[in-house]
Amino acid sequence: MIISVYCSGSIAKGEGDERKLCWTDLERKQVQEGAHPLEVVFLNPDDPITDPANVLGQFGRDMFQVLMASAVVVDARERRGLGIGVEMAAAASLRTPVIVVAPRNSKYRRDHLEYRGARVSDYVHPHVASLALAVVDDFTEAGEALGRLPAAPRDPVGTPAWLRASIDEYRSNVLAGDQPMLDALHRLGVHR
Repeated sequence: MIISVYCSGSIAKGEGDERKLCWTDLERKQVQEGAHPLEVVFLNPDDPITDPANVLGQFGRDMFQVLMASAVVVDARERRGLGIGVEMAAAASLRTPVIVVAPRNSKYRRDHLEYRGARVSDYVHPHVASLALAVVDDFTEAGEALGRLPAAPRDPVGTPAWLRASIDEYRSNVLAGDQPMLDALHRLGVHR
């Protein structure tokens, strides 16, 4: 069986990002190993885009990938930004399961935390806890969680208005030249 995973996490955008933890072939290999015997097609937001000046189309590409994914796996090993939060919210809106890699005692997950005047045990950041189907320690565990996704297809859902314009822009003006995404759709047996 073939499934698709949207790789949510930081993208190296230039100088100063070389120390940032990002998705690499190692993380993808670990997800694939954990998901075995499932075959995983990775949808990568950092693949080159034909028109980087088309910001609506670029956002639409990410949202289209979230829509097409069997699951979104979020790299939350360290502090993340606005884009990852939007991807998680979009996934929830589109009913795409979210699996968050947040090791114990990292930014979004703590064994103990002094929080709002109280000591909390087994703390998971409220946004992560509310939007994630599973919170795991590493990418192999994320792959294992993929194997536990519901077998039945998700209930169809209309695309929320706040996502529709960007996805339409991507489909109309960017997808035809997006070879990595066209290849992924072909592997998944999806006809655009």
